[in-house]
Amino acid sequence: MIRLAWAVVGLVLVCGCVTTDTGRREPAPKHVQLQAQLDLARGYLEQRSWNRAKSPLERALAIDPRSAEAYTLMGVMFQGQNETRLAEEAYQRALRLNPRHVMALNNYGSFLYAQGRYEEALGPQRTLVRDPSYRERARAYENLGLTELEVGNTGRARDAFQRALSFNVVLPRSSLELARMAYEEGDRQSAEQYYDMFRSRARQTPRSLCLGIRLAGDAGNSDQAASYAIALKNLYPNSPEASRCIPEG
Repeated sequence: MIRLAWAVVGLVLVCGCVTTDTGRREPAPKHVQLQAQLDLARGYLEQRSWNRAKSPLERALAIDPRSAEAYTLMGVMFQGQNETRLAEEAYQRALRLNPRHVMALNNYGSFLYAQGRYEEALGPQRTLVRDPSYRERARAYENLGLTELEVGNTGRARDAFQRALSFNVVLPRSSLELARMAYEEGDRQSAEQYYDMFRSRARQTPRSLCLGIRLAGDAGNSDQAASYAIALKNLYPNSPEASRCIPEG
């Protein structure tokens, strides 16, 4: 599942006033006040205190009604409250204000994916990966690859997963998906290479154990295939893969 990028940082409390050289307390600049409210809201969202995040977000929008970040965080808040219509409106408002706002693009794409609206999710996700300044570009490419798979764009998905690994080799999901695609295309050598990358970096899942059984069986390594089958049976006995992938007998 694609996860929301909460873009939550440590809670920073900023005073709403500053002291001048004359000793008088004057209102802090608006950008300082705005950042204080956004930081406060992010802290509440990190704690999943959805209701408590509302007031600082409303204050942030009173300071700057065109804050794309405030609307994005509002979308996160509404999504956490299962208010899907309000969440979508907030994300869309953020992107109207700033079509390249990376947090809005990521969270709106994740929101659409969670709704099963894969074709629509591709738009913000494809825009996001084109931003060379985005620090989570590897994860963004992996998310894009998962969405491309959902709509049947296997070639685009492969390219996205490969780009993800080029930015960060420690992305087990990308390695596993590439291993699965290579296996299904008959490229067992590439499948084994990607599978080994996955296995060295992540805990086995039902899907990965199922693929491991098949790879080992095709290679004639019956002991390894049996080991994977035992792990699948013991760790995930009720999974669909356990009934589908464990050899009979």
